[in-house]
Amino acid sequence: MRDTHSNSLGWLLDQELGCVEGVEYAVLMSGDGLLQARTTTIGQEDAEKLAAVTASLRAAGKAWDEHVGGKGMCQLLIESQGRIGLTTAAAHNTMLSVVTTGPEADVGLISHHMVRLAARLGHEMGVSDRHPAPEGGIAT
Repeated sequence: MRDTHSNSLGWLLDQELGCVEGVEYAVLMSGDGLLQARTTTIGQEDAEKLAAVTASLRAAGKAWDEHVGGKGMCQLLIESQGRIGLTTAAAHNTMLSVVTTGPEADVGLISHHMVRLAARLGHEMGVSDRHPAPEGGIAT
C-alpha cells in the first residue's frame, strides 16, 4: 500500500494539471476511493474526502451505464452552482478527479489535459487491486 501522505506523484499532477486555467485542484485515487496523490492546492484531509466521494459517484455512474445498456463509463461530470467536477479513468484501478475554479471553466480543455496525462503516464499511476485479508491476516 502506498503512503499517501508522501504524495509522491503530486508533482506530476501539479505539473500537468495545476497550471491549466480553471483547475482548482486534482486528486488521483484508487477505484475504491483511496487517495494516491494530490495537487498542492488541496490539503491531505480534503483530498482524502474528495477521493472517497468521487469513488461513490463513479460507482453510481457505472450502475447508470449498466442500467441503460452502455458499454462502459468513460468520464463523469458533476456540475454545481459554484464548481464543476470531472473524473476519468487514469490507469488500472485508478481515477483522476479535477475540481474547477468555477462553473465557467473550460471543461473541454481540462478534460483534454486529464486524458493526455492518463495516456502519457498511466503505467506510473496504476494501483493494484486490494484483496480482503484472510481471517486474522493483513489485507493486500
